[in-house]
Amino acid sequence: MAGKMCPKCGKMTFFETPTGRRCSKCEYTMTLPVNEGKGGRGYKCSNCGKYTVFNNKCSNCGATYSEKNNDKKLRA
Repeated sequence: MAGKMCPKCGKMTFFETPTGRRCSKCEYTMTLPVNEGKGGRGYKCSNCGKYTVFNNKCSNCGATYSEKNNDKKLRA
């Protein structure tokens, strides 16, 4: 499975992690701010218990959520 192109080594080995992206070849990491840098407290994650759920994804443990009937449910 190919990832995105790494800005450092140019290989297709740039994969998404819970905190941003990381290259599996050259170990380059890019940390993305939660909530697109707007700040604030997110929803409470039912997996890790922290208030870090933004855009249906926990930025702490990486759990993803589906929104059905305005109810947050953990997607396995």
